[in-house]
Amino acid sequence: MFIKSKKRYVGNPSTWLLGALAASGPLALSIHVQSVPAISEELEVSYSVAQLTVSLFLITFATSQLIIGPLSDKIGRRPVIFGGLILLGISSLAATFAPSIELLILARIIQGFGGCATLVVPRAIVQDLYKGLKAAKMTALVAMVQSIAPLSAPIIGGILDNIFGWRAVFAFLTLFTFLLSIWALGYLKETRVLEGKGNKTRWSEIFIRYIRLLSNRTYVGYTLAFAAGTSGFFGFLAIGPVLVIERMSFEPIIFSLLLMFITLQFPFGNYVASRINNRLGIDRTLLFGAIIGVVASVILFFLSSEITLLAILFPMLIYALSNGILFPNAMAGAVGVDPKIAGTAASFAGFCQLGAGAFISFLISNLSTETIAPYALSLIFLSIVALIGVLLISSISKAS
Repeated sequence: MFIKSKKRYVGNPSTWLLGALAASGPLALSIHVQSVPAISEELEVSYSVAQLTVSLFLITFATSQLIIGPLSDKIGRRPVIFGGLILLGISSLAATFAPSIELLILARIIQGFGGCATLVVPRAIVQDLYKGLKAAKMTALVAMVQSIAPLSAPIIGGILDNIFGWRAVFAFLTLFTFLLSIWALGYLKETRVLEGKGNKTRWSEIFIRYIRLLSNRTYVGYTLAFAAGTSGFFGFLAIGPVLVIERMSFEPIIFSLLLMFITLQFPFGNYVASRINNRLGIDRTLLFGAIIGVVASVILFFLSSEITLLAILFPMLIYALSNGILFPNAMAGAVGVDPKIAGTAASFAGFCQLGAGAFISFLISNLSTETIAPYALSLIFLSIVALIGVLLISSISKAS
C-alpha cells in the first residue's frame, strides 16, 4: 500500500520497526525497576526518593505527549521521531554515569521526553496508513511487537543488574537507542502528507483541536477505556519491587521473572483482540476486555491479605490480559475519530493513560506497602472507569 502526496510516494514502514520504536519508551520505563532498591542504597537516599526515577519519568512521559502529537501533525512524523531518539540516547548515556540521585532523576526526565516521541508517533503513523478495523489490527500488531519491551525488560535489567550493577542497565539502553536510530534512519519514511514545506496550521488552532476532541463523546469514551483500562499496571512497578524484594526477601531476578510472566499476557491479549475483532467488532471487544479487568482487580483485592507470589501473580496475569485486549481497540477508536489530527488524538489519550499511571505510581509508593490492598483498590476504581467509558461508547452507538 502506498500513500500519494503532492511531492512523493511514501512506502509503509515495517510493523517491526514501528513496534521497536514504540517499545523504546516502555523499555526505558521498566528496565530498571528491579534496581530501585540498589539505586537507593548506592546513592544513599530513601526508597521513595529513588522511586522518583519511575514516577517523574511517567509524569514527563505523560505531559510531553500534549506537545509531541500536535508537533508531529505540524512538522511531520519523521523529524519528531529522530528528535526523540537523540534525547533518549543522550539521557541514557548520562544516566549510566550519574554520580547523584539528582542527576539521575534529571536524566530520567529527559528520557521521558525522548521516549514519548518514539511511543506516540508510531501510533499516528498507523492511522496515516490504515483506517477502521484494519487500523485496529495494525495497532494490535504494533502493540504485540512493542510488548516485547516490557516482557524482556525485567529479564534484561535483572541479569545486567545481577552481573554488572544497575548502571549497566542504562548502558544497555544507550546501545539499544543507537542501533534503533540506525535502523530508523534507513527505513523510516514520512507518512504525514504535508502541503508545501509543511503543515501551516497555527499552534493556536492545533490546541483548539483538543477542545474539539473533548467535546466528542465518542472520543471521551474511547479515551476513558484506554487510559483507565491500561494505566493501572504502572502502579505495580511502584509496589512490586518493595513487596517481592524487601518484604518477601527474594532476589531482584525473581521480581524480574514475576514481571516477565505478567507482561507476557499483554501480547497474548493483543493476539486475542486481533482474532475476535472481526466477529465482535471494536466496541464489543472493548466491553469484553473491560469486564475482565474488573474481575481481575476484584480478585486481587480479595487475595491482598496473602503476601505470596501466587496471590500476586494469578490476578495480575488476568489484569495484564485485559490490558492487551483494551489497548489496540481503544487506541484505534480514539485516534480514528478524526484521522486528520491522529497525532493530537493519540497524544491526549496517551497523556491520560500515563498521567493516571504516574499518579497511581506516586500514590502507591507513598502509601503503606504492608499489603497490596491499596494498589488493588486503585485497580478496582480504574477498571470501573474503563467500563464506564466502554458503556458510553455503546450508548452513543445505539442512539445513532
